[in-house]
Amino acid sequence: MLVNLPYKILIEENIFPHLDEFLKSLKIGERFSIICGKTVKNILGNKIEDNISSDFDFNYILVDDSSKEEDIIKKISNEINEKDFVIGLGGGRSIDIAKYSAFLSKKPWIAFPTVLSHDGVVSSRASISSNGKRISKEASEPIAIIGDLQTIKKAPYRHIASGYGDLISNITAVEDWKIASKKINERFHTTVAELSLLSARSVMAHTKEIREKTSHGMEILLWSLICSGFAMNIYGSSRPCSGSEHNFSHALDELGSNALHGEQCALGSIIMGYLQGIDWKLIKEKMIEIGLPTNSKEIGIEEDILVKALVNAKNVRDRYTILNEIEIDEKKAREILKEVEII
Repeated sequence: MLVNLPYKILIEENIFPHLDEFLKSLKIGERFSIICGKTVKNILGNKIEDNISSDFDFNYILVDDSSKEEDIIKKISNEINEKDFVIGLGGGRSIDIAKYSAFLSKKPWIAFPTVLSHDGVVSSRASISSNGKRISKEASEPIAIIGDLQTIKKAPYRHIASGYGDLISNITAVEDWKIASKKINERFHTTVAELSLLSARSVMAHTKEIREKTSHGMEILLWSLICSGFAMNIYGSSRPCSGSEHNFSHALDELGSNALHGEQCALGSIIMGYLQGIDWKLIKEKMIEIGLPTNSKEIGIEEDILVKALVNAKNVRDRYTILNEIEIDEKKAREILKEVEII
Protein backbone atom coordinates (compact mmCIF):
# COMPACT_ATOMS: atom_id res chain seq x y z
CA MET A 1 0.00 0.00 0.00
CA LEU A 2 1.38 3.39 -1.05
CA VAL A 3 -0.30 6.38 0.62
CA ASN A 4 0.53 9.99 -0.20
CA LEU A 5 -0.42 12.56 2.44
CA PRO A 6 0.32 16.30 2.57
CA TYR A 7 3.92 17.13 3.47
CA LYS A 8 3.00 20.20 5.53
CA ILE A 9 -0.15 21.92 6.80
CA LEU A 10 -0.32 25.59 7.78
CA ILE A 11 -3.38 26.75 9.75
CA GLU A 12 -3.33 30.14 11.45
CA GLU A 13 -5.69 32.97 12.31
CA ASN A 14 -3.68 35.01 9.77
CA ILE A 15 -1.40 32.91 7.58
CA PHE A 16 -0.16 35.68 5.28
CA PRO A 17 2.90 36.76 7.32
CA HIS A 18 3.99 33.09 7.25
CA LEU A 19 3.21 32.42 3.59
CA ASP A 20 6.60 33.14 2.02
CA GLU A 21 8.53 31.12 4.60
CA PHE A 22 6.04 28.26 4.30
CA LEU A 23 6.35 28.03 0.52
CA LYS A 24 10.14 28.10 0.75
CA SER A 25 10.10 25.30 3.33
CA LEU A 26 8.40 23.00 0.83
CA LYS A 27 11.43 23.21 -1.52
CA ILE A 28 9.39 22.51 -4.64
CA GLY A 29 10.54 25.46 -6.77
CA GLU A 30 10.03 29.18 -7.29
CA ARG A 31 7.67 29.37 -10.29
CA PHE A 32 4.01 28.78 -9.66
CA SER A 33 0.46 29.68 -10.68
CA ILE A 34 -2.47 30.47 -8.41
CA ILE A 35 -5.72 29.08 -9.80
CA CYS A 36 -8.74 30.95 -8.45
CA GLY A 37 -11.85 32.91 -9.31
CA LYS A 38 -11.91 36.65 -9.96
CA THR A 39 -13.75 37.44 -6.70
CA VAL A 40 -11.23 35.55 -4.55
CA LYS A 41 -8.33 37.29 -6.32
CA ASN A 42 -9.92 40.67 -5.65
CA ILE A 43 -10.29 39.84 -1.95
CA LEU A 44 -6.95 38.13 -1.26
CA GLY A 45 -4.68 39.21 -4.12
CA ASN A 46 -3.09 42.17 -2.34
CA LYS A 47 -2.43 40.16 0.83
CA ILE A 48 -0.71 37.45 -1.18
CA GLU A 49 1.36 39.86 -3.25
CA ASP A 50 2.41 41.86 -0.16
CA ASN A 51 3.70 38.75 1.61
CA ILE A 52 5.45 36.77 -1.12
CA SER A 53 9.04 37.81 -1.79
CA SER A 54 10.68 38.43 -5.16
CA ASP A 55 12.34 35.02 -4.78
CA PHE A 56 9.15 33.64 -6.28
CA ASP A 57 7.79 34.18 -9.80
CA PHE A 58 4.03 33.62 -9.88
CA ASN A 59 0.90 34.52 -11.81
CA TYR A 60 -2.85 34.09 -11.47
CA ILE A 61 -4.98 31.88 -13.68
CA LEU A 62 -8.59 32.96 -13.30
CA VAL A 63 -11.33 30.36 -13.56
CA ASP A 64 -14.07 31.54 -15.91
CA ASP A 65 -17.54 30.50 -14.75
CA SER A 66 -18.93 30.69 -18.28
CA SER A 67 -16.60 28.08 -19.79
CA LYS A 68 -16.84 24.30 -19.65
CA GLU A 69 -14.69 22.84 -16.89
CA GLU A 70 -13.11 20.30 -19.25
CA ASP A 71 -12.02 23.14 -21.58
CA ILE A 72 -10.69 25.18 -18.65
CA ILE A 73 -8.68 22.22 -17.34
CA LYS A 74 -7.18 21.46 -20.75
CA LYS A 75 -6.11 25.09 -21.13
CA ILE A 76 -4.69 25.35 -17.60
CA SER A 77 -2.80 22.05 -17.76
CA ASN A 78 -0.97 23.41 -20.82
CA GLU A 79 -0.30 26.79 -19.18
CA ILE A 80 1.31 25.30 -16.08
CA ASN A 81 3.73 23.02 -17.92
CA GLU A 82 6.59 25.45 -17.28
CA LYS A 83 5.67 25.97 -13.61
CA ASP A 84 7.11 24.14 -10.61
CA PHE A 85 3.80 23.88 -8.74
CA VAL A 86 0.28 25.31 -8.52
CA ILE A 87 -1.96 26.61 -5.74
CA GLY A 88 -5.70 26.01 -5.80
CA LEU A 89 -7.23 29.02 -4.04
CA GLY A 90 -10.94 29.35 -3.30
CA GLY A 91 -13.95 27.09 -3.10
CA GLY A 92 -14.58 23.58 -4.32
CA ARG A 93 -14.60 24.38 -8.03
CA SER A 94 -11.24 26.17 -8.06
CA ILE A 95 -9.69 23.47 -5.84
CA ASP A 96 -10.95 20.66 -8.09
CA ILE A 97 -9.80 22.40 -11.27
CA ALA A 98 -6.36 23.07 -9.79
CA LYS A 99 -6.16 19.50 -8.47
CA TYR A 100 -7.00 17.86 -11.79
CA SER A 101 -4.95 20.27 -13.92
CA ALA A 102 -1.93 19.61 -11.71
CA PHE A 103 -2.50 15.86 -12.01
CA LEU A 104 -2.60 16.02 -15.81
CA SER A 105 0.57 18.13 -15.88
CA LYS A 106 2.30 15.98 -13.24
CA LYS A 107 2.85 19.03 -11.02
CA PRO A 108 2.58 19.20 -7.22
CA TRP A 109 -0.26 21.34 -5.95
CA ILE A 110 -1.19 23.15 -2.75
CA ALA A 111 -4.75 23.39 -1.41
CA PHE A 112 -5.69 26.85 -0.10
CA PRO A 113 -9.43 26.61 0.62
CA THR A 114 -11.39 29.74 1.44
CA VAL A 115 -14.69 27.86 1.79
CA LEU A 116 -15.15 24.64 3.78
CA SER A 117 -18.21 23.23 2.03
CA HIS A 118 -17.04 19.61 1.50
CA ASP A 119 -14.24 17.14 2.21
CA GLY A 120 -12.54 17.38 -1.18
CA VAL A 121 -9.83 19.68 0.23
CA VAL A 122 -7.33 16.88 0.73
CA SER A 123 -8.93 14.11 -1.32
CA SER A 124 -7.15 12.64 -4.34
CA ARG A 125 -10.45 12.69 -6.26
CA ALA A 126 -11.58 15.67 -8.33
CA SER A 127 -15.24 16.43 -8.98
CA ILE A 128 -15.47 17.66 -12.57
CA SER A 129 -18.50 18.68 -14.64
CA SER A 130 -18.79 16.67 -17.86
CA ASN A 131 -21.79 16.70 -20.23
CA GLY A 132 -23.99 18.25 -17.59
CA LYS A 133 -23.06 15.72 -14.88
CA ARG A 134 -20.51 15.82 -12.09
CA ILE A 135 -18.08 12.92 -12.26
CA SER A 136 -15.30 11.88 -9.90
CA LYS A 137 -11.86 11.78 -11.55
CA GLU A 138 -8.65 10.28 -10.26
CA ALA A 139 -6.19 13.06 -9.38
CA SER A 140 -3.50 13.55 -6.74
CA GLU A 141 -3.35 14.65 -3.11
CA PRO A 142 -2.06 18.13 -2.30
CA ILE A 143 1.55 18.35 -1.21
CA ALA A 144 0.49 20.97 1.36
CA ILE A 145 -2.61 22.63 2.80
CA ILE A 146 -3.03 26.28 3.82
CA GLY A 147 -5.92 27.43 6.00
CA ASP A 148 -6.45 31.08 6.89
CA LEU A 149 -9.08 31.18 9.63
CA GLN A 150 -9.85 34.88 9.14
CA THR A 151 -10.76 34.20 5.51
CA ILE A 152 -12.68 31.00 6.24
CA LYS A 153 -14.85 32.77 8.84
CA LYS A 154 -15.97 35.27 6.19
CA ALA A 155 -17.39 32.57 3.91
CA PRO A 156 -21.19 32.40 3.56
CA TYR A 157 -22.56 30.46 6.51
CA ARG A 158 -24.58 28.17 4.25
CA HIS A 159 -21.31 26.77 2.84
CA ILE A 160 -19.87 26.22 6.31
CA ALA A 161 -23.01 24.29 7.30
CA SER A 162 -22.66 22.28 4.09
CA GLY A 163 -19.16 21.20 5.13
CA TYR A 164 -20.62 20.05 8.44
CA GLY A 165 -23.29 18.16 6.51
CA ASP A 166 -20.74 16.37 4.33
CA LEU A 167 -18.95 15.21 7.49
CA ILE A 168 -22.03 14.07 9.40
CA SER A 169 -22.92 11.90 6.42
CA ASN A 170 -19.81 9.81 7.17
CA ILE A 171 -21.93 8.06 9.81
CA THR A 172 -24.20 6.39 7.27
CA ALA A 173 -21.32 5.90 4.83
CA VAL A 174 -19.42 3.79 7.37
CA GLU A 175 -22.60 1.88 8.24
CA ASP A 176 -23.02 1.01 4.54
CA TRP A 177 -19.40 -0.11 4.45
CA LYS A 178 -20.06 -2.46 7.39
CA ILE A 179 -23.12 -3.86 5.59
CA ALA A 180 -21.05 -4.49 2.44
CA SER A 181 -18.36 -6.18 4.51
CA LYS A 182 -20.90 -8.61 5.98
CA LYS A 183 -22.96 -9.24 2.85
CA ILE A 184 -20.41 -9.33 0.02
CA ASN A 185 -17.17 -9.63 1.98
CA GLU A 186 -15.92 -6.17 0.93
CA ARG A 187 -12.64 -5.26 2.61
CA PHE A 188 -13.36 -3.26 5.78
CA HIS A 189 -10.61 -1.29 7.53
CA THR A 190 -11.45 -0.46 11.15
CA THR A 191 -8.77 2.22 11.57
CA VAL A 192 -9.87 4.04 8.42
CA ALA A 193 -13.54 3.73 9.37
CA GLU A 194 -12.82 5.20 12.81
CA LEU A 195 -10.93 8.09 11.19
CA SER A 196 -14.00 8.81 9.07
CA LEU A 197 -16.28 8.64 12.11
CA LEU A 198 -13.87 10.80 14.13
CA SER A 199 -14.40 13.56 11.57
CA ALA A 200 -18.17 13.37 12.09
CA ARG A 201 -17.98 13.14 15.89
CA SER A 202 -15.60 16.09 16.09
CA VAL A 203 -17.92 18.53 14.37
CA MET A 204 -20.95 17.19 16.23
CA ALA A 205 -19.14 17.87 19.52
CA HIS A 206 -18.39 21.45 18.46
CA THR A 207 -21.66 22.36 16.73
CA LYS A 208 -22.14 25.56 18.75
CA GLU A 209 -18.65 26.89 17.97
CA ILE A 210 -19.03 26.09 14.28
CA ARG A 211 -22.46 27.74 14.24
CA GLU A 212 -20.95 30.85 15.83
CA LYS A 213 -18.00 30.77 13.41
CA THR A 214 -15.41 31.02 16.17
CA SER A 215 -11.77 30.47 15.25
CA HIS A 216 -11.71 27.19 17.16
CA GLY A 217 -14.92 26.09 15.47
CA MET A 218 -13.49 26.79 12.02
CA GLU A 219 -10.25 25.00 12.94
CA ILE A 220 -12.21 21.94 14.09
CA LEU A 221 -14.22 21.97 10.85
CA LEU A 222 -11.08 22.27 8.71
CA TRP A 223 -9.18 19.52 10.54
CA SER A 224 -12.24 17.27 10.37
CA LEU A 225 -12.51 17.77 6.61
CA ILE A 226 -8.79 17.04 6.30
CA CYS A 227 -9.12 13.85 8.36
CA SER A 228 -12.08 12.76 6.26
CA GLY A 229 -9.93 13.23 3.17
CA PHE A 230 -7.12 11.28 4.82
CA ALA A 231 -9.50 8.36 5.36
CA MET A 232 -10.29 8.24 1.65
CA ASN A 233 -6.66 8.60 0.62
CA ILE A 234 -5.47 5.86 2.98
CA TYR A 235 -8.13 3.42 1.78
CA GLY A 236 -7.66 4.35 -1.86
CA SER A 237 -11.28 5.21 -2.63
CA SER A 238 -14.15 7.34 -1.35
CA ARG A 239 -15.79 4.30 0.34
CA PRO A 240 -15.06 5.40 3.96
CA CYS A 241 -16.94 8.68 3.48
CA SER A 242 -19.40 8.01 0.68
CA GLY A 243 -22.29 5.58 0.81
CA SER A 244 -26.00 5.50 0.03
CA GLU A 245 -26.44 9.12 1.19
CA HIS A 246 -23.99 10.20 -1.54
CA ASN A 247 -25.87 8.04 -4.06
CA PHE A 248 -28.99 10.02 -3.12
CA SER A 249 -27.08 13.30 -3.55
CA HIS A 250 -25.75 12.26 -6.97
CA ALA A 251 -29.27 11.24 -8.01
CA LEU A 252 -30.51 14.71 -7.01
CA ASP A 253 -27.72 16.29 -9.08
CA GLU A 254 -28.83 14.31 -12.11
CA LEU A 255 -32.38 15.55 -11.60
CA GLY A 256 -31.20 19.19 -11.64
CA SER A 257 -30.96 20.05 -7.94
CA ASN A 258 -29.14 23.27 -7.09
CA ALA A 259 -28.73 22.50 -3.38
CA LEU A 260 -25.21 22.23 -1.98
CA HIS A 261 -23.48 18.85 -1.90
CA GLY A 262 -23.24 18.73 1.90
CA GLU A 263 -26.90 19.72 2.30
CA GLN A 264 -27.99 16.87 0.05
CA CYS A 265 -25.70 14.29 1.67
CA ALA A 266 -26.88 15.23 5.16
CA LEU A 267 -30.52 14.98 4.08
CA GLY A 268 -29.67 11.61 2.56
CA SER A 269 -28.19 10.51 5.89
CA ILE A 270 -31.54 11.02 7.62
CA ILE A 271 -33.13 8.66 5.09
CA MET A 272 -30.36 6.07 5.01
CA GLY A 273 -29.89 6.13 8.79
CA TYR A 274 -33.60 5.33 9.11
CA LEU A 275 -33.25 2.42 6.65
CA GLN A 276 -30.08 1.18 8.38
CA GLY A 277 -31.80 1.18 11.77
CA ILE A 278 -29.32 3.57 13.40
CA ASP A 279 -30.06 6.75 15.37
CA TRP A 280 -31.18 8.92 12.43
CA LYS A 281 -33.00 11.27 14.81
CA LEU A 282 -29.65 12.34 16.33
CA ILE A 283 -28.39 13.17 12.84
CA LYS A 284 -31.52 15.24 12.24
CA GLU A 285 -31.18 17.01 15.61
CA LYS A 286 -27.59 18.01 14.82
CA MET A 287 -28.64 19.21 11.37
CA ILE A 288 -31.29 21.43 12.92
CA GLU A 289 -28.78 22.70 15.47
CA ILE A 290 -26.24 23.66 12.80
CA GLY A 291 -28.92 25.12 10.49
CA LEU A 292 -29.04 22.54 7.70
CA PRO A 293 -32.26 21.88 5.78
CA THR A 294 -34.16 18.80 6.97
CA ASN A 295 -37.18 18.77 4.65
CA SER A 296 -38.32 19.47 1.10
CA LYS A 297 -39.35 23.05 1.75
CA GLU A 298 -36.15 24.03 3.53
CA ILE A 299 -33.81 22.55 0.91
CA GLY A 300 -35.90 23.91 -1.96
CA ILE A 301 -36.42 20.63 -3.80
CA GLU A 302 -39.87 19.46 -4.93
CA GLU A 303 -41.27 16.36 -3.25
CA ASP A 304 -41.54 14.45 -6.54
CA ILE A 305 -37.85 15.07 -7.26
CA LEU A 306 -36.88 13.74 -3.83
CA VAL A 307 -39.01 10.65 -4.44
CA LYS A 308 -37.40 10.02 -7.83
CA ALA A 309 -33.93 10.53 -6.41
CA LEU A 310 -34.54 7.94 -3.71
CA VAL A 311 -35.82 5.45 -6.29
CA ASN A 312 -32.85 6.11 -8.60
CA ALA A 313 -30.16 6.25 -5.91
CA LYS A 314 -29.37 2.53 -5.91
CA ASN A 315 -28.35 2.61 -9.59
CA VAL A 316 -26.18 5.74 -9.50
CA ARG A 317 -23.01 3.66 -9.17
CA ASP A 318 -21.80 0.16 -8.41
CA ARG A 319 -21.36 0.33 -4.64
CA TYR A 320 -23.11 -2.01 -2.20
CA THR A 321 -25.19 -0.10 0.37
CA ILE A 322 -28.38 -0.42 2.38
CA LEU A 323 -30.21 0.34 -0.89
CA ASN A 324 -29.21 -3.10 -2.17
CA GLU A 325 -31.12 -4.63 0.73
CA ILE A 326 -34.46 -2.90 0.16
CA GLU A 327 -36.70 -2.66 -2.91
CA ILE A 328 -37.82 0.95 -3.26
CA ASP A 329 -40.43 2.02 -5.79
CA GLU A 330 -42.11 5.44 -5.86
CA LYS A 331 -44.80 4.39 -3.38
CA LYS A 332 -42.22 3.02 -0.93
CA ALA A 333 -39.98 6.07 -1.38
CA ARG A 334 -42.84 8.41 -0.57
CA GLU A 335 -43.68 6.39 2.57
CA ILE A 336 -40.05 6.56 3.74
CA LEU A 337 -39.76 10.30 3.13
CA LYS A 338 -43.00 10.91 5.03
CA GLU A 339 -41.84 8.71 7.92
CA VAL A 340 -38.69 10.84 8.41
CA GLU A 341 -40.71 14.04 7.79
CA ILE A 342 -38.76 15.17 4.73
CA ILE A 343 -42.05 15.50 2.83
